[in-house]
Amino acid sequence: MFMLCEGFMVPRDSIPDYWLWGYYLAFHSYSFESFVFKQFENETSDAARGILTKYGMENVDVTRDMLLLIVYIVGFQAIFAFILWKFHTGRR
Repeated sequence: MFMLCEGFMVPRDSIPDYWLWGYYLAFHSYSFESFVFKQFENETSDAARGILTKYGMENVDVTRDMLLLIVYIVGFQAIFAFILWKFHTGRR
């Protein structure tokens, strides 16, 4: 479901308000946004500008997106470590 909300299949501006939480919760959104922006930011063609405009990525803060991805990594590692600490009994 998160891949549907990441902005590739449905641009962020077209996602209904009641599904917009999926866009911000999915980590795919941040990587997709950064990669597309970095690919087309220095292009001068109308097609490149059109792609950025279609997906609403004219001004993207790549540093913020990368920091959010790092927060996701650290968060998932912390959750996994807690689960191992809480439920692992040392038995095989």
